[in-house]
Amino acid sequence: MATSTNTSKLFRIILGVFLILYALNQFLHIVPFTYGEMPENTRDFIDAVAAYLPYLYILEILIGLLLTINKWTPFILIVLFPLTISFLIFNISNNDFSKIWTSLLVAFLNIVLLIQYKEKYKPLFS
Repeated sequence: MATSTNTSKLFRIILGVFLILYALNQFLHIVPFTYGEMPENTRDFIDAVAAYLPYLYILEILIGLLLTINKWTPFILIVLFPLTISFLIFNISNNDFSKIWTSLLVAFLNIVLLIQYKEKYKPLFS
């Protein structure tokens, strides 16, 4: 069980730090990042939600901080899951599979952590 706890802690911290750095980069533009060529419907979606993206990035920073300090982790993982799915769908619909690794990393870590915290979720489904 100690290995699972250590793995869980490592994955939780990696996920938290990754979310913080990714969101901060959207504000500070430390690492140049472009979504590249996008299908027209994807560009339309980005244009439609552009005003809400700063709030999403602030939420990502908050989620990352809470994961990093291990505060409300089971709840945060549930909150993060729909964002993870949206992140995956966006990257898949963008058809740029060279940049999909970020969404796959977040999805992998989120799913593994959800499984490791499954005992905490049992009361929700009883």
